[in-house]
Amino acid sequence: MKKIRSKYSNPDFQFVRFSLAGHEFGLDVSAVREIVRYRAPVLGAALPFAEGYISVRSMQVPVIDLRKRFSLPQKPLESSMIIIGLLDSLITGLIVDAISDIALGAKEYTLSPGGQGFPWDRLVEAEVDSEGAHVLILNADGLLTPEEKTALARPLNPGSHDFTGAEMGLKKPDVI
Repeated sequence: MKKIRSKYSNPDFQFVRFSLAGHEFGLDVSAVREIVRYRAPVLGAALPFAEGYISVRSMQVPVIDLRKRFSLPQKPLESSMIIIGLLDSLITGLIVDAISDIALGAKEYTLSPGGQGFPWDRLVEAEVDSEGAHVLILNADGLLTPEEKTALARPLNPGSHDFTGAEMGLKKPDVI
């Protein structure tokens, strides 16, 4: 039987590994723009799991608390980190407990593992073994529904800029 090749087993595949309430997750490094220490967002987000907005490189970026998004117990945020990433077409900050590292592709993986009843089950693209831990690789584009993206992309107040174009400021430049 031929083994199925996957991007997860490719040594060039990299993911940002982070923890959230004792669970290990990963995001494809191509969806991550930068990582910053937690800072209190400016209030103004319309969604129950959104904390507000932070300024990153003179852009107002909406921030999502993944503990709230996944209905996990809350903890003080002062020691948390924020992953600034591109979720579909919207630059968004994701509050996580801690960043472990940037890991390389894994030899052992399972594509679309069966659900275990967690709120994030529908978002898991693969489960990989990374340094003895089982890491769930999340689909960044599926973290928000189209309606939630629209709500977060609205300006904080009239006259402020639109957030839907924010990805232009953090995109890697094209090489000619």
